[in-house]
Amino acid sequence: MASDRTNPASPTPPVEYLSSRSFIIAIAGVLVGGLVGFSLGRSHIGSTSVQQRTTSKNHTTAAVSKSGKTALFSASDDDPSHVSLGNITTVPFQELYGVLSSLPPEKLDELAAQLRQLPDDKQTAAKIATFFKAWAHIDPKAALRAAIAFKSAEAKTTAITAVIDSADATQAEALAKAIREWPEGALGRGQRDSFLASALAKWAQVAPADAAKFFDANSVAGRHFSWTASVIAQNWAPLDPQAAMSWAQSLADKDGFNNALSGAVTGWWSKDHAAAEAYALAHMSDAAGRQLATHLANYMYSREPERAKDWVSRLPDVQARQQATNMLVGQMCWSDPQAAAEWAATLPTDVRDTSLRLAVHSWTATDASTAGDWINTLTGAAHDQAASAYTASLANKNPAAAAQWAMSISDVKLRDSSLDRVASEWLRKNAGEASAWIQNSGLPVNQKQRLLALAPKQGGG
Repeated sequence: MASDRTNPASPTPPVEYLSSRSFIIAIAGVLVGGLVGFSLGRSHIGSTSVQQRTTSKNHTTAAVSKSGKTALFSASDDDPSHVSLGNITTVPFQELYGVLSSLPPEKLDELAAQLRQLPDDKQTAAKIATFFKAWAHIDPKAALRAAIAFKSAEAKTTAITAVIDSADATQAEALAKAIREWPEGALGRGQRDSFLASALAKWAQVAPADAAKFFDANSVAGRHFSWTASVIAQNWAPLDPQAAMSWAQSLADKDGFNNALSGAVTGWWSKDHAAAEAYALAHMSDAAGRQLATHLANYMYSREPERAKDWVSRLPDVQARQQATNMLVGQMCWSDPQAAAEWAATLPTDVRDTSLRLAVHSWTATDASTAGDWINTLTGAAHDQAASAYTASLANKNPAAAAQWAMSISDVKLRDSSLDRVASEWLRKNAGEASAWIQNSGLPVNQKQRLLALAPKQGGG
């Protein structure tokens, strides 16, 4: 059987929409002429060449990796065709690839058959993932055929996932077509669709127009393919914006496929900023258009943050501007919540409050003390919104401090709602302590009574 054997420097990274996966994969292995057996042996350190040791019954070969770990492989003279697979998760990926790429296809099938006989446990899952990731770089179609043959659903999923994730993008077309031909019952429909969607997304990295044709010809539907349609459109748009946009628009009426248009516009933006931005601005009159602008802002921010912030600040539709601003603040909070809060505080009042509260919540979770000091530097409405968000963040862990912050809010309605939130939580957790604080708070009598009335009713009445 012919196979595509490529010696990769490292596993092929997926398209940006795919979650990046690291390969912490290890191997034990060496070729013993045409007779190879795998079994983990004791260390043999100090040599980087192939060493041979012979006994009356067996001959074994030791290969020492650069890390100093040794893997022993034995072939029995009694049964030289026997292949024994041991722990292959202990040495580098390239070593395993080097061994497996030297084996004939039937030996790889034998090793896969051995894996199918192992018990379902974490150690077996690790071996399956390691073996199939390496095999996918050698002959992904053969690896996929072996993967679907596992009887255990968990093992089958592990093997198939390893093949699709690790195969080169140029092999994704063959994988997608093979998955399409799987017989009924080989996998549940949802799992099959999920694997087909992943293969299609990888195919889109190298031939998005062909992936789109396959997508259309096979009438794919369901939540698994919504993301895939977006990936196809995003990869296609830099090559042929008009075709990609037309294809994405043809999917707009299909339930769950609105993201295809967002993918096309973000891909278009990577080639022509002005044209893609103009398109988004011209289609902001409804919820779908506002969502499109938000997606574009998010994509733009990941590449040109300052351009994204400037573009969002000039969006003419206030709802779109609020959505997109919230998206940018959320993005900023992952890496620098302080910068997010500082930027949010400078925004126009029509979008500031929600974004500022979002940033303060995030910052308080990581550094409450510094966030509090910064809020004290604010004045007016910005201070009140930030203090209200800070109060809400502290209410569960430190209600006494939260109550004091609520008291610092100048806006009466916002102060009352913040105090209500703190009092309700505090009275539920420690009624005596909360009641004492309320009675000694210096608040007007009617406000004290209102807060005390928030205590949970006794006896469920």
